[in-house]
Order: sequence, then structure tokens, then C-alpha cells
Amino acid sequence: MNTHVDCIACVINKANQLADKYLKDKHQKYNFMNKVLREVVDIEYARTAPFLVAKVMRILKKETGINDFYKEEKKLFNEKLLSMEKQIEEILKDSDDRFMTALKIAQAGNIIDFGALDEISFDLVKELIYKTLESDLDEELYNKLKNELNSGKILLYLGDNAGEIVFDKIFIKEIKREYPHVEIFFAVRGEPVLNDINEEDAYNVGIDKYAHILSNGTDLPGTDLLEVSDEFKEIFERADLILSKGQGNFESLSECGENIYYLFLCKCNLFMEKFKCKKLSNIFVHESNI
Repeated sequence: MNTHVDCIACVINKANQLADKYLKDKHQKYNFMNKVLREVVDIEYARTAPFLVAKVMRILKKETGINDFYKEEKKLFNEKLLSMEKQIEEILKDSDDRFMTALKIAQAGNIIDFGALDEISFDLVKELIYKTLESDLDEELYNKLKNELNSGKILLYLGDNAGEIVFDKIFIKEIKREYPHVEIFFAVRGEPVLNDINEEDAYNVGIDKYAHILSNGTDLPGTDLLEVSDEFKEIFERADLILSKGQGNFESLSECGENIYYLFLCKCNLFMEKFKCKKLSNIFVHESNI
């Protein structure tokens, strides 16, 4: 999905916000933004917004010497959402369809995105959980997913953000409970970028109890098949089905033609227009319907 043209303003705005936070000297900020704008000018049309974001973050890392800008935020949201696990388990226990409920909760967790949203509160997370639970889901696509899990052997689950990963774990645990024969690989970013998850986050919340943790080998806030490692690509090609969380993964993978189920919240005007929906609406769609 060639989105970078439509996303340029948002990427530059995010670069400006980060510059204000980490670069106190006006001359340093000028040099940083100058380099960012050069990257925008030179990027190939076919590349995606996550590719451009990675370029920007690399420049900022060089300017500041900081490798992980959202380290504290990621830790805070992981710990806070881990403390909600018992509450979520109670919701699943009282549900008529545990699997669907777990899927919707994983979807609601996609709100924790410091790349797309400037401020996120725990109250907003809770509000989104209940709003998502009450929302409709494409029943035909839901049954298709369950049928494929029933017949498939390998699931590749593409993770997205910190905090959200706790709800992913709950959903993956439910997948293993209902489809114990399925081998699950949980993909994370290869390097810190925004508040996207890496291997450390995945191990810290206990994903490894239910899935193999797989680095995609890149510092992009998405899954760019031109950039991922050979190890990741091998699992990607072997997987019977892929479950992709978040807008970044959708932006970098949609229209690739693979058997991918996308699950995320609509967080920007471009996606609101594309899916004809309101902000923070639930998106559950298959690659074949893009």
C-alpha cells in the first residue's frame, strides 16, 4: 500500500514533536528537520509510511545517541496492562464466545500507539475494550479464520505495540487452547522504533509461553518484505495463515497477496476515508478484500 504520499504531513509533524522533546538547541533542530525533509524528497514513491518513519527515527537516534525513545512508556503500559489480566480473564469466563471476545480485546489493545496518537490514557484503553466488545464483527470472515486455524499448522502473528502485546498474549493463549495443534510464531521488530514491541517486550509479558518469538530483523514500525530478515521471510512463507495487528503492518503488507487477516483500530483520516468509518472503529479484514 503506497501510503507515504498521504502520510508525509503526519510523519513531519511527529518528527517535529520528537525534535521539540529531545533537541533543545534550535540549530540542532534545524539540522535534524533539514535531514528529515531531504529523506521525504528522496524517498521512492513505492515505499510506505513505515519505511519513511524508520528513516526519520534513524536520524534522530544519530542526533541524540538515544536508541529507544519510548522505553519508559513501553515498560509502563506493559506493566499496567499485565495488571489487568485477571479482569480480562473474568470477561472471557463470562463470555458466550471466548475466542471472539479474546479477538476483540486484542483488537482494542491497538489503541496504544504513540506513532498515530499523541496522548493515551488507561481510561481510554478500558473504554475502547468495552466499546469493541459491543461492536459487530464480520461473521463470515470470523468463521473463515476459525476454519483455517482448524486445518492449518503454522500461524504467524504479527505484533505491533507495547501494552497491546498483553492483550495479544491473551488472544494467543486462547488460540492455543482451542487449536493446540497450531504452531504459533509471534513477530516483533528487530530494533526499537516508536513504542513498537521488540524481543525484550515479548519475553517480559510472557508471550514465549504460548508462541515462538521471532524478530523481523528491521527497525521499521511495520513489516516491509523488502527489509525483513531471511529468517523471518522463511517463516512468513511457511505460515498457513498470518494474523496482522496494527496500521503499520497493514500499510506495509496490504496488497501483497498473501493469506493475511488484518486486525486494528482506524486511527487516522486516511484510513477513515479508505474504510468509510469513524475514528477508532474496528477493522477486521482479509487481504483478498483489500
